[in-house]
Amino acid sequence: MKDESRVPDLRLIRKHVIRLAVVLLLGPQLVVLAQNPQMQLKTSGQFPTVIFNAVRWNADPSYYSIAIDATGTATYLSAPKGVDRTGTPYTTEFHVSDRTRRIVFNLSQKLEYFAGSYGELQSSPETHSVYTLAYRYGSVKNQYTYSTSSDADLEELTSVFEELSQTFEFGRKLSDDVLHNGRAMGPQLDVRRIKADRHALRDLPALVPILRNVAADTSVDAVARKQATSLIKLAQNNSQLAFPSSP
Repeated sequence: MKDESRVPDLRLIRKHVIRLAVVLLLGPQLVVLAQNPQMQLKTSGQFPTVIFNAVRWNADPSYYSIAIDATGTATYLSAPKGVDRTGTPYTTEFHVSDRTRRIVFNLSQKLEYFAGSYGELQSSPETHSVYTLAYRYGSVKNQYTYSTSSDADLEELTSVFEELSQTFEFGRKLSDDVLHNGRAMGPQLDVRRIKADRHALRDLPALVPILRNVAADTSVDAVARKQATSLIKLAQNNSQLAFPSSP
């Protein structure tokens, strides 16, 4: 009798072939950006920079990278579903809040700018999320890869970057819905409003330009436009809390 456990899973093989094709299609540029997505910025290398990469093949996005420098200038890059068709990763530049910037660099300092060992590389990105934290400034090029960790500071820093990714993936999907699927926008905005009310969306003000486009688009459902306006007000309130005016 044929041992079915030894029969290769053709669907899995095909998935890996597609992923390899995407890497080859994007070429060296993506490899460089994966190391530091701010490489293309004029200020690249001028300030201390913390970089976070996350990979999990069955997630959407399967890969994302966030770089934040000491001034708060930041870049987000991800490989969402469909990148194998377009060959174009999603990328956006933004400015993190001063609160997020301070948290990232304070935790990085506590973690000795990733010069030590704080986690455990548990598995491949086929079954678990694999993270890489890096610190770049001048000749300093520290980097640490992990999957799980019991270190509280490392867990908190990982959570900050995951929350930022959730915010910008919401912005990416919202932009896609404006172009291709306006009906899906309302439920997404409703869910995100609830998360924003609970402060589960980090740095929401960075999405205000996208939300303004939705609110001003007369082809979008009126309810969705109202929800977008509500999120803009909430983002502006959050921004004022982060940067209170002088007395």
